[in-house]
Amino acid sequence: MKRVIIAFVFLVFFLFTSSKIGASPVVVSGGSANDYESWIERLNDGRIMLVFCRNPDWASGDLYVTFSSDDGVSWAGPQAIITDAGDQATLSFVQLPGDTLKLFYASNETGSYGIHSAYSMDGITWVKEGKLNLGWSSSTTWYDPTVIVESDGSLTMSYVVSGSGVYIAHKPAGGSWDTDKTNVSTSGYRARVMKHSNGTYLYAYHMRTGTTSQYDVFITTSTDRGHWTAPVQLTTNKNSHDPFGGEMADGSFMVYYAKYESGSYKLYRRNSFDAVTWEPEEVVVSNPTNDTQPHFFCESDRLYLVWAHAVLYPDDHDVYFESFELPIEYLCGDTNGDTAVNIGDAVYLITYIFKGGPGPDPECVGDANGDGSTNIGDAVYLIQFIFSGGPSPVDDCCN
Repeated sequence: MKRVIIAFVFLVFFLFTSSKIGASPVVVSGGSANDYESWIERLNDGRIMLVFCRNPDWASGDLYVTFSSDDGVSWAGPQAIITDAGDQATLSFVQLPGDTLKLFYASNETGSYGIHSAYSMDGITWVKEGKLNLGWSSSTTWYDPTVIVESDGSLTMSYVVSGSGVYIAHKPAGGSWDTDKTNVSTSGYRARVMKHSNGTYLYAYHMRTGTTSQYDVFITTSTDRGHWTAPVQLTTNKNSHDPFGGEMADGSFMVYYAKYESGSYKLYRRNSFDAVTWEPEEVVVSNPTNDTQPHFFCESDRLYLVWAHAVLYPDDHDVYFESFELPIEYLCGDTNGDTAVNIGDAVYLITYIFKGGPGPDPECVGDANGDGSTNIGDAVYLIQFIFSGGPSPVDDCCN
């Protein structure tokens, strides 16, 4: 029941605030250049780093980087970082333990597209490492990497192989990428993998559902990267693309995607607590020209979103950025933070008050009776609620 209530609160909040998303975005890279795919992360030093592809003719892309030191309000002038011959596109980057940055991108500088890597300590000067070995022949076209850092320092990558679908690979910390060529779906594009804090991998991609130009968004999940659930279809309009998944502050899965509607692509999103049952979709960015390629990360109180906005379709895009505040929901009386109110919370509160044990976090959740302070009266109030049918804890203890 609590999850249903939280999901409803988030849905109402998103509907109320959706007009703010894209209403006054920050233009990260303007001008006549065609700035398209982008990737954004918070660095360990607090700055936000964004890498994007500048691709004037869709065949000669170079990669650029920019930083924000004021939480996305302003951005430094973009600097070119990968400018090799051919086309460099479809990228992602991560920050490894120890602050080393790793960039992954597709390049055809040596023939067929393959995934290359580079590393940097400052995000500006990069050392190229060449084409990865994931077991594919030199004539195979493989591209579109998304890489995540696991808790043990290993790396997991989703990617696309032309003509045979979407795949996943793993690299142990200090080891090499596996060459198992593990297939997730025999049909699919724009593969994006994320890992939930509960250990579940969510793999989002778009897949053909009609003619050669008709696609919809799907997700599948796994706990071991080898065995995947039957795909769940998130869109049905036969013209949805570019999904990107992540975990929200409330623990739900969220997937952003571009959906064609009323003459242009608009950004939508859907969320779920179990990756099986999904809330109705919600429009996030709606403009007369196309908005595509969403990417986001979420912190405890804010969501940070970037996307490609078509200034003049199809050859002039800018990278747009927006962030917005997320509501924080507290369960009043849940003093020990186990997401339930029971006798353990009364004991926790008594231990805090009389024995110097750890307090509620934040302390206001201990104000079960709503009198504006956390004290022994709240412990008594909880005991009466649990054992004597007394009134339930208030719902606005932290407001």
